[in-house]
Amino acid sequence: MTSDDRVEALEDLVMLRVPPAEAQQRLRTFPWDSDEQLITLSRADLHRVLDQYLLETLSVEAVELWANAVEGRDDIGLETGFETVIKDTVFQLATPEITTPLTKSVALELKRRLDQK
Repeated sequence: MTSDDRVEALEDLVMLRVPPAEAQQRLRTFPWDSDEQLITLSRADLHRVLDQYLLETLSVEAVELWANAVEGRDDIGLETGFETVIKDTVFQLATPEITTPLTKSVALELKRRLDQK
């Protein structure tokens, strides 16, 4: 598999072009560690995930799986200037058992926070 394949697999995950479980499975064929950031996770990507949840096309379990799949990856950078809010949002989505479980009102609040600078 090439670097282009890895970028495509990362984009499939981040942009929800395939279900999170499928994207995560594909990414398992690549090493976890990376010397460089290949794509950037943006606030728009998080909005997309939260919107899919609010539209009920993405389950709470799928959101958690997605967040766990993107959290802490060396090959995924964070949108410049919004690193903290993106990191905090992903952490909250990935760990509802120690933060706040995802509900529609929580999703709306997270979207609001993502829009603040």
